[in-house]
Amino acid sequence: MAGSKEIKSRIKSVQSTHQITKAMEVVSTTKFKKFSSKVMNSRAYSDGIKNILTNISYNVKYERHPLFDGRKEVKKIGVIIMTSDRGLCGSFNSNTIKKFEELKTQNKEKQVSVIAIGRKSRDYCIKRNYDVKAEYTQIIPETIYDKAKEISENIVEYYMAEFFDEVYIIYNKFVSALRSDLLVKKLIPVQRVESKSKTEYIFEPNIEEVLTNLLPKYLNIELYQAMLENTASEHSARKNAMKNANDNAEDMLKDLNLQYNRERQAAITQEITEIVGGAAALK
Repeated sequence: MAGSKEIKSRIKSVQSTHQITKAMEVVSTTKFKKFSSKVMNSRAYSDGIKNILTNISYNVKYERHPLFDGRKEVKKIGVIIMTSDRGLCGSFNSNTIKKFEELKTQNKEKQVSVIAIGRKSRDYCIKRNYDVKAEYTQIIPETIYDKAKEISENIVEYYMAEFFDEVYIIYNKFVSALRSDLLVKKLIPVQRVESKSKTEYIFEPNIEEVLTNLLPKYLNIELYQAMLENTASEHSARKNAMKNANDNAEDMLKDLNLQYNRERQAAITQEITEIVGGAAALK
């Protein structure tokens, strides 16, 4: 059994860790509130551009466009993997990487390339010599939209240059403070989803021009929304992980303090017994 000194040393160690996890919980909670608010505010715009695409799909269903049509034979796929730069967020990153490996296994006959967003996915892929076409780390909130625009332009360029025949994205969709859904979504070719209403539209200057401008914009917003959703989910996961760590630390401190008091009481009792025994022997 550990002595009083060892128990006291463990109490100090747990208290020190507890202070760190407590501070991280406060920081994660603040960031989580900020990004969950951004997610909710931007969903209206994201849903709006999806509705536009859905509404005009009936009118363009016979229209040919490279981002709509796809390739007859798919040999090369690009996967955008979204993880965090830092750990201490439970299974947030490991689940995303596991999902990527599942997708890779499902497409083992194809060449799989990666666009890594977040240091965890970048390090994982580089360590295993996977084909990393691009990497984006340390993205600050003020530049998320610009980075999303840059990435969406890059994947369209890669697709047009036939580096990719299809492009997928893996990210966590924010649902609530306690839940996020890990999704695998095909970005390119863009899926044609027709609206139930068969409204006829007039396209100015023409359909091709409208699609050429609308589809990259749609991909840009899809990526931007996914990055916000993933970041909010990351901070939610870290906040919950730190809360669990705090709860465990408090339980450990409670047990260790009880154990320490018992040890101290046993030592005091033994000293009294020895003094009483010594005094009796002197009589």
